[in-house]
Amino acid sequence: MLHILLLILKIIGIILLCILGILILGIVCVLFVPVRYRIEAVRQEGETSPPVELRVKITWLLHLINFLLNFDGTLFLRVRFLVITIFKRPKKEAPVKAAKEKPKKARKKSRAAETENEAWSKENGEKKQKTEENIPDTQISKGTAADREETSTDKEAAQKTAETDKTASDKRSFFDRLRAVPEIFCKILTKIRNLFQNIQYTIQKFCDKISAGLEKAAYYREILEGEPFKRSFALCKDELSAIGKSLQPDKWEAQMIIGLDDPAATGEVLAVCGMLYPLFAGHVNVAGDFEKKRLVGCVLIKGKIRMFTFLHAVVRIYFNKDIKKLIKLLKKEAV
Repeated sequence: MLHILLLILKIIGIILLCILGILILGIVCVLFVPVRYRIEAVRQEGETSPPVELRVKITWLLHLINFLLNFDGTLFLRVRFLVITIFKRPKKEAPVKAAKEKPKKARKKSRAAETENEAWSKENGEKKQKTEENIPDTQISKGTAADREETSTDKEAAQKTAETDKTASDKRSFFDRLRAVPEIFCKILTKIRNLFQNIQYTIQKFCDKISAGLEKAAYYREILEGEPFKRSFALCKDELSAIGKSLQPDKWEAQMIIGLDDPAATGEVLAVCGMLYPLFAGHVNVAGDFEKKRLVGCVLIKGKIRMFTFLHAVVRIYFNKDIKKLIKLLKKEAV
């Protein structure tokens, strides 16, 4: 029994070690296996050719992951894992099926429904006309006369009541205005007093803000002139320069032929390229065409990027004591 348990534990340990080894291998591959890129741009003459042909290819771990972007008048994107295509644009269009005609039975049903609706509307119209014809004219005339008499009496009564209300309201409004004069005067005085108080408050608040801003400026100036900031700045500068060096391409070449309308302008462009020759020596080759206007050439850029360079910079910056102290000072935790 004990032998079986030891055998089971041994198998479990081997499985766990295999999983741990696969994880470590995956982390090492992600950190140290570079991501390779290749960029090609070509410009050719001719009406049929596109103005610029662009091709970008990115691969990782012996083309385990493959990204391709191609532009030659139309954009093409593709992402592959091993041999399986995960993403592809544009996709192949499926053949469009021809629209099927409606069956004859459906057409017959729609026509029958239309005829039924027309017959129903005609019957309803005839019924309405018959009911209107059956109402006698004498009843209509009697009702209208009685309504007119009632409305005239109501209007006279309303006018009399309105006149009496106006006279009473005029007398009341005159006395009410006399009584409201001291209240209005008091309200004006209170508004003037509140206005001066608000002006004083805003001036005082503005002065407090200025003094607080000057104190903050002096505090941050002391931080920027301190040693922790200088050491942190030097560290960040070194790490960014290291990242910039790692991002530089291993190979880049450009061959171009430039021709402008004016031969003098072409000569000026070539003179500028000659001044920049020490920077691009061995990488860029520019020739001039003094006979016709054209711009032809090709560009090739190849390089690789490792994730370990970024991880190294992040770890050094995150665990640095000067940077932690500087963050606390900026948050005013050390004040």
